[in-house]
Amino acid sequence: MSGDNRTQSPAPVISLQCDWDEAVRRANAEAWVACKFRGQPSIQGKIRSHGLSREGIPQVTATNGFTVCEISQNAIQVKHESGHICIFVAAFSIFTGIHSRSVISLAATSGGLCVSVCTGNKLQIWDTRQGLLRRTLEGHVGDVYKCRFFPSGLVVLSGSADMQLKIWSAETGQCPVTLRGHTAAVTDMCIVEKGRNIISVSKDGTAKLWSCGEASCLATLVELGTVINSCVLGVANKKMQLAAPEEPTSEHEVGTANKILLLGCEDGTVHCLAVQIRQVLFSKLHPAAVNCVAILSVDHFVVGCQDGQIFLYGFERPTEPVYCWYESNSAVLCLLPLRNGFFTGKADGSCVYHQLPARNSGESRSNVRVQLTGPDCDPVYDISFDGTYIYTSCRDAVVRKYDVLKTLSNLDSLV
Repeated sequence: MSGDNRTQSPAPVISLQCDWDEAVRRANAEAWVACKFRGQPSIQGKIRSHGLSREGIPQVTATNGFTVCEISQNAIQVKHESGHICIFVAAFSIFTGIHSRSVISLAATSGGLCVSVCTGNKLQIWDTRQGLLRRTLEGHVGDVYKCRFFPSGLVVLSGSADMQLKIWSAETGQCPVTLRGHTAAVTDMCIVEKGRNIISVSKDGTAKLWSCGEASCLATLVELGTVINSCVLGVANKKMQLAAPEEPTSEHEVGTANKILLLGCEDGTVHCLAVQIRQVLFSKLHPAAVNCVAILSVDHFVVGCQDGQIFLYGFERPTEPVYCWYESNSAVLCLLPLRNGFFTGKADGSCVYHQLPARNSGESRSNVRVQLTGPDCDPVYDISFDGTYIYTSCRDAVVRKYDVLKTLSNLDSLV
């Protein structure tokens, strides 16, 4: 990819009725479709169903400059006459019995478990195959904002408005470790390697490094004068040439030597910290609050903002965006790196896969996009990948499960 500061050329956003997969299975039914260029009126069309084929596949036609190129049980490929294509993927499993209120965080494992939490402060572990509740984790006295699995898939980490982090056994539901030290709500956390250490960030403006075995805070990595909304841990690019720490590290600090920490903040700043030496390597100011950050590789990271902008950066020149997606003003709430791109969940209910710009060209592969459907304008708060399937958590209290790997594998052939 080019290191030049580039932004996306004007490209339309194609939208489709959220329950399109149900509508097209009914004869003589319709689903609306729309194409909108930023700053221009929306172009409206219809996808009309003519019943099912012998194989059970919907037979459809489209109007007003739209064409349905392909359709299956859970996916439909729609092309606008401008040449842009969107592949809409519907959930093949919908879990409605786990929570009764907005699901704000979730994490799934390859072992068939998911942990999720809702605004009713129900922290639940459940089976992703049948949607059966395994156990409820009780102990936080404030709303839980974030939940994650340790790499083993058998231990859960949670952070809460009660200023505490808790470590739980997914098998028994017991909480052997509670970490205290923040003076405001814990907003995010990440796990260092296998999990002997973790890092948390808070509305108190600090990032802290913890020893799980000792149940103690090893260090306050940074103190900022703003709320820290998100954090992500990565491996330093070799070109960063991190210095050695001035003082010996604790024997309980493991695996931090080559780690960097990205922090996304309410004042619009992103900070990159060398964890072991407690040093800020660079900072970047954005025009709106940074809600989420994600490291895509040792070379690139992405930033999602409250005003809807998504910035792609290279670590080699981290203060100059390589690319910017700005499709709407809807807040970016979560990011999930996957293959040659990333998913983003937004406040308008959209959940879109963005491909990275073509290598060495700086040009966007934006004429083809993939969008997960289901939420009806309800915010998508979190996204998780278990190695096979995508899961989303939403304000409508539903967790949705998607099969998209084959679709993503075929993207390059459509560009």
